[in-house]
Amino acid sequence: MALLQGQPTPLANLRELVELYRTAAVALDVYFCKDDKGRDKKDPVYQYVVEKRDVPSTYEHYSSCGDRAHARYWRLGCRLPFVNREERTPAPNEWKAGWNISLLHDVSRGSPVQTSTGMNKQRYACPPGASWRPAPATEMLIWNSPTGGDAHSLSILDFDGKKARTANYGAAGMSASSFPGAKISEAPLTWDGKFWRYGVPGHTRIVQRVTLIEDMVPTFSLLPDLTYVDGDVLPAMSEVYDKIVALRAA
Repeated sequence: MALLQGQPTPLANLRELVELYRTAAVALDVYFCKDDKGRDKKDPVYQYVVEKRDVPSTYEHYSSCGDRAHARYWRLGCRLPFVNREERTPAPNEWKAGWNISLLHDVSRGSPVQTSTGMNKQRYACPPGASWRPAPATEMLIWNSPTGGDAHSLSILDFDGKKARTANYGAAGMSASSFPGAKISEAPLTWDGKFWRYGVPGHTRIVQRVTLIEDMVPTFSLLPDLTYVDGDVLPAMSEVYDKIVALRAA
């Protein structure tokens, strides 16, 4: 799926571009998850996203949650080193096993994850504070374990002030079942006075990292690929694509 070379993003057009990319990002996530129907691990779109790594022999061992985020950023036009995709090059082993989650908040490799600045003036990734306002196309990393062993990557599709609908891969966990490999979920997203938490009561995880679409837009060095896996254009995305092209050429 060829991507066209784009121009550097003019700052004057950034606000409108952000909203166009927000729409495109949500459309990609909904497509990757097959709306509210979910996708089987054998589904061609699921297999595209996971680059054929999640097969019956690996169902119980492969974690695909981060693949959706990396595929989405790749499709939107980001080629920075934190994006973990085998399709970056024909060379073998371009995809880094076990790095999906850590790369998504790896500032040293170009991730624009939200950060704080330490005493040494170094930037480091950190949880969002009380002032954060969840918005569509935001990528979240959630976990409770001190080691991050229960980490999960998911993106916000919409937020009503209490609950967030999210796009999820690895939806069945590392399970022998082939369904669902991907699904859209809904659960409370709330501030507890110290952290944001996502999940139903008794089963929440702390929102440890967030990456905003407005911070991603300047990283897009290529025009977006808003097509189906079989090449057809995603519904209503032709106009969005044309507007992105026009703004980036301005």
